[in-house]
Amino acid sequence: MDEITYLKSPFGMFNLVEEAFQRYYKNPSTSDFVILIFLLYHLRELVVGGQNYKEIEKIDTKKRTSAQRLFSDLWGMDEFQTIREICNGSKHHKISRKLMQVNGFRCGLSRCGDHLGQRYFLIDGSDSRIVFAPVVKKYKNFFKDNAGY
Repeated sequence: MDEITYLKSPFGMFNLVEEAFQRYYKNPSTSDFVILIFLLYHLRELVVGGQNYKEIEKIDTKKRTSAQRLFSDLWGMDEFQTIREICNGSKHHKISRKLMQVNGFRCGLSRCGDHLGQRYFLIDGSDSRIVFAPVVKKYKNFFKDNAGY
């Protein structure tokens, strides 16, 4: 039997994010949409070991660890704020963003590599893949540069 390692470290959770995003980019699904919303938001907390925003903001920016810098950098990203609003809104059943699912290749929406029957999950009219991609990239760069998380 193989051990399930995703839950043992922030890097393990990021591996799950990467797998879900790769699947989602090619073939968006409801389950991967939800996985990405929750993990992209909450992974930030795991990376800093449960420290909160107020604790990190008290630390001089030059003295912050790379994890603390990631925490703050993510907070400053519009895409991360969109993900946060959806994640937090879902637990209170008050999502302020307009979420829609559309099917079929569409001019102005579809990307190279999409198929004619492509499914899209839109956030305020934008392809959710475009919202997720920069946040995934930010995490990817962090884990590439910081082995051991």
